[in-house]
Amino acid sequence: MTVIKPELPLDEFPTLSLAERDRRWAAVRAMMSSAGVDALIVFGQGRNALDSYLTNEESHATVLFTAAEDPIQFVGDVPINRYDGAGARYERWTDSWQHGNPIANLSAAIVDRGLATATIGVVGLSSRAVGEWAGVIPFSTWTTVLQKLPDVTFVDVAQAYEHLTMVKSAEEQQMVRKAAQLGEAACAAYVAATGAGVLESVPTAAALAAIVAGGGWMRAPFILERAGSHRFGWGNPEWFSMGGRPYELQPGDSIASEVFAFYGGFESQQQIDVVVGEPDRLLRELEEVCLESYRAGIDALKPGLRFAELAAIMDEPLARSKTWNTGPMVQTVAPVIYNSATRLDPGVDPALAHLPALPAGVGLDGDFEITEGVAFAFEPNALRDGKRVCIGGTVLLTANGIEELNTIPNRLQVVPA
Repeated sequence: MTVIKPELPLDEFPTLSLAERDRRWAAVRAMMSSAGVDALIVFGQGRNALDSYLTNEESHATVLFTAAEDPIQFVGDVPINRYDGAGARYERWTDSWQHGNPIANLSAAIVDRGLATATIGVVGLSSRAVGEWAGVIPFSTWTTVLQKLPDVTFVDVAQAYEHLTMVKSAEEQQMVRKAAQLGEAACAAYVAATGAGVLESVPTAAALAAIVAGGGWMRAPFILERAGSHRFGWGNPEWFSMGGRPYELQPGDSIASEVFAFYGGFESQQQIDVVVGEPDRLLRELEEVCLESYRAGIDALKPGLRFAELAAIMDEPLARSKTWNTGPMVQTVAPVIYNSATRLDPGVDPALAHLPALPAGVGLDGDFEITEGVAFAFEPNALRDGKRVCIGGTVLLTANGIEELNTIPNRLQVVPA
């Protein structure tokens, strides 16, 4: 497919229209009809805040949606933010809400609507989202629902609902572009703040500041980061949770982060990797493995391709180069619900010989047929001999072609030693 570079003015801050609201509501109602459910309950807990797909607000509310009525939000407290001057700047998708005990109010509303013996779809009992496979509904909450509504037949429709959120409309694609633009700014700030003698916390903070300053936000895990000359782990550095002085970068070190840049609730991802001084031969070799994987993925991406096929294509350079990975080479983004395999063949790495056991591999996590409107985090990473390189950004498949939404993180960045 054609690879294009989108243009979005830095001073443009897109929003979603009432037409987008109506499109979503119609799509969800069609999904409900296909699933054979009379109503839908969406529990908005969790990282992806799936209530927002119906309400365009991140209230972490419990939402009831029927075939004929606007969604009603059940919240603990009065949403007073709607009613001051600051809140009045924003167009609301629905004014239907109740405050108080959300589950008691939900149960009463279901009875009032004649749904006490209905079949009702539920979003929140399970999820394909990373870390939320068992769902996001607290045990006591779900127990109370079952007690109050003993004659309702509940159907888990999370996967069908999440698939709706994965395929982006034209308006949603603009939101993803803006999120990736903020991620690009975060990467630029990260590189500019990196240097010998700098604490690893400084570029990390610069990236986060750039996102918020540009009108974006973050959700947990906010940002991943690791620094030093010897690193094969991935995740948050120990000072995040244990305290202690952040590491001071030295010539020859590299520092890398996975950036989660959100705009209007839409996630993008960037894998920024910076070397202090000229990279050694191994780092360049690992970078080339990542570049080969990235290019192969771009060349292969098209509607009708299965995610498993894309993953296999992007995994192949690892096996040929005798390297391994600590993160997927590719995943869907906004939401993150499909991932390629992780920790492929760590036995090739001599740096792991002293470990009591090799890291356990995680296979391909699900499969689907790729369509236009799906966004991906291309994040190829390669490791060997205690070195790691990870590059890539957000890639969007549109009716016009493939959009590479990031540039800076798509290869190793080098700053003077």
